[in-house]
Amino acid sequence: MLFRIILIGALFFCFSQPYTGKMSAQSIAPSTQFLKINNYYILFTTPKAPYIDKNNRYMVPLRSVNDLLGGQTTFDPTSNTATIKFKTHKVEFKMNSTEIVTDSIPSVMDTVPVLYKNSMFVPLGVLTKQLNIHQEWDQQNKLYSLSGKELMKTPMMENVEDLDHFKEQVDNENAFHLLSYKLSLGEKIHLSITAKNVTRKKISEGIEDLNTTFIFSDNSTAGENRNRKRPSIDKDEMVTRDYNIDYVKTIENSKIFKNELSYIQLSYILFKGRTLKP
Repeated sequence: MLFRIILIGALFFCFSQPYTGKMSAQSIAPSTQFLKINNYYILFTTPKAPYIDKNNRYMVPLRSVNDLLGGQTTFDPTSNTATIKFKTHKVEFKMNSTEIVTDSIPSVMDTVPVLYKNSMFVPLGVLTKQLNIHQEWDQQNKLYSLSGKELMKTPMMENVEDLDHFKEQVDNENAFHLLSYKLSLGEKIHLSITAKNVTRKKISEGIEDLNTTFIFSDNSTAGENRNRKRPSIDKDEMVTRDYNIDYVKTIENSKIFKNELSYIQLSYILFKGRTLKP
């Protein structure tokens, strides 16, 4: 417990000062395809962010199904088969195979699960269809979204929600559309996010909440300083927010963390673009 508390404090301290970059209201198309589950954009999943494969399928790591959607996942290394249980359904994927078995009924899909850095990636759209999860594709915003009250009911997400100091003050959960983001991982975690005000009105000073959560492999989380300045945002304005986390340097400088460093990895990055009640 001591480890987790100190780590969170170190991460908060090492965020660069967030800023709002003023940009003109010209039309800028989203730079990539995004995944959104309920109100959370999913920017990163370990060991690789969600991606589109050559068959135009959104691929996600098997573990993220368990942590984000709420399904129970297992993997049998002997048969290279992953089993996903969600509510009353059971879906089975086999590595590098187009066959899928749903509730004991086999069928064929147009892509295959793959292995990347010892993590199995599965086609999310195929899975959600088999599980009867509501999904939508927004071509204009290049947004693939999943929604449902049954989603994200996981210990990890319950922890994220418990640490959200503003959840009772939210006015608009979807005040911003994500336009682009750039992530680089090394000794520092650098993340740059650009989002657009889509409320069709000016956002007053003090209520903007471009909210980013970093989740680590020891289940610790880090987010923005809740006491930061929140500038006004013009109608249709695009804003950029930068984050720099020098967590490796911070941990190495403290003897209490030195022997634990190799076990700490970034697991997820979640983003919400919302406004708060005045």
